[in-house]
Amino acid sequence: MKRNFIIAMAVALVMVLFIPAIMPSEASAAAFADGDYTVPFTVLKDTGNEQSTTADYMVSPAKVQLTGDKATVTVTLKNSSWWQYFKVQNGGSFSDVQVVNESGDQRVVRFSVSDLTKPVNAKIHVIVTGIPGFEYDNKYDIRFNFNTSAIPAPPVEKPVTTPPPAKETKPETPKKTEEKPVQKQERKPAGNKTETAKTSENAMDTKEKSTVKSTEKEESVQSETEKEDATEVSTEVEDMADGTEDATSEEADAVNEEDLEELEEDAVEEVAVEEVKDEKEESSIGLFILIAAITAVVVAAIVFAFARKRARN
Repeated sequence: MKRNFIIAMAVALVMVLFIPAIMPSEASAAAFADGDYTVPFTVLKDTGNEQSTTADYMVSPAKVQLTGDKATVTVTLKNSSWWQYFKVQNGGSFSDVQVVNESGDQRVVRFSVSDLTKPVNAKIHVIVTGIPGFEYDNKYDIRFNFNTSAIPAPPVEKPVTTPPPAKETKPETPKKTEEKPVQKQERKPAGNKTETAKTSENAMDTKEKSTVKSTEKEESVQSETEKEDATEVSTEVEDMADGTEDATSEEADAVNEEDLEELEEDAVEEVAVEEVKDEKEESSIGLFILIAAITAVVVAAIVFAFARKRARN
């Protein structure tokens, strides 16, 4: 029984130690946008929320330069001669601030802060001089509390989408109108000279026939001319219709391009929402695994206690 308990405890310990290492690690997203800002601050005592009198000898707001949530803070100190040292915590140790400028009775100092949203611990040593009959020599632990409510959040990066290829418009070939050849009537050769000897009655018939033929020829020429005019009018109407269709197709293409741009923007917003959902699901999975590991340890401890009690009985 003791051996089983040792095995169970070893399995639980392995789960607690190695499950976080197996889980995919994600870089924490930046809380603020990079840039230079003017940030107000308060100075608190080392414990509690009581304000320290040290704030009366500092100029607020401070100048803050943010790069990937790492802040470089620049503060102006009053009564420069009173400050013996000014150390700020960075990591596990305290280091002296960097003196940028000193003019008159003011001193400009600079220090780095890894997380501007949390209180920043500092140590100071102040000796008051120049006041007759007043002696003051003290060391304090103080905390800076920066007000980051006015600092904007970083912009959301949208995935790059490639625009659809432009449609190739082929030039339309103009329609050719077929010209119908004018049919020429063949002239019949005149009769032989021997036919002139015919009677006057036949001559009169011949003249009347020729007159009728000439009239029919003129009517045929006029009808063919009217057909050609009608053909030209029909071709002009077709050209005007083709131009109207081209303009309509160009307007339709412009409307389609605007619809495509709106669809692309909607798709980009949906992708951003899906990424946020995936991040939440992955964090919930990690929490579930951690809870399962802790539950396994508790169950193993209960089993061991029950087995030990049973062995004693």
